[in-house]
Amino acid sequence: MASVNTQFSIAVHVMAAIAHHDGVFASEVLARSVNANPVFVKRILVKLSKAKLAKTTVGKSGGYGLARSPKSISLLDIYSAVNPPDAFAIHTYPKRKECIVSSNIKEVMSDVLVGTEEAVHGHLRQTTLADVVSIIRARSG
Repeated sequence: MASVNTQFSIAVHVMAAIAHHDGVFASEVLARSVNANPVFVKRILVKLSKAKLAKTTVGKSGGYGLARSPKSISLLDIYSAVNPPDAFAIHTYPKRKECIVSSNIKEVMSDVLVGTEEAVHGHLRQTTLADVVSIIRARSG
């Protein structure tokens, strides 16, 4: 079974936690919320900071906060910040000229991949961090 990349869902998790509580949190606190390795969560927070989605404050009460309003942060912004892998990969085996499928499958699957990624990006572009927090609050009663 292929491994999956969880960076996007963890990035949304930490950003939603920050937005929900409207504060600044140490990476260790956010890692506890995710229930994940603090070093892994810190790497994701660094990516979010570089993308100017999260801001860092130093000092005794320092940590990570939002760099912008949750309404102005789309899930596509977060998705792009963590640089996720493609939805799927196209195999690199050589073509067999005598096989019509083998001769054409890579180009066809490339088109499918582009369409898949456009659909994913479109949906993520329409959903904001504020939407996620609102849904979380509604589900929690």
